[in-house]
Amino acid sequence: MLPTLKPGQDVLVWCWFYTPKVGDIVAIKVTSKEMIKRVRKVFDREVIVQGDNERESTDSRKFGPVKRYQIIGKVVWSG
Repeated sequence: MLPTLKPGQDVLVWCWFYTPKVGDIVAIKVTSKEMIKRVRKVFDREVIVQGDNERESTDSRKFGPVKRYQIIGKVVWSG
């Protein structure tokens, strides 16, 4: 799948009262690095995320599930 966002593209992230859903594009913080990923699976306290460019992406396949507190928010606009 081709990436939805390109490097350097601006995004607007909704940070308040957000509950992740499968298919949402979210901003996460993992090991002090901020990334934009798509939610693939949602569990009680963890979320599996994956990049749209499966061959090039660093995502849950490399660093494991993301804790909910590591989610910064949902991407609501990109320009």
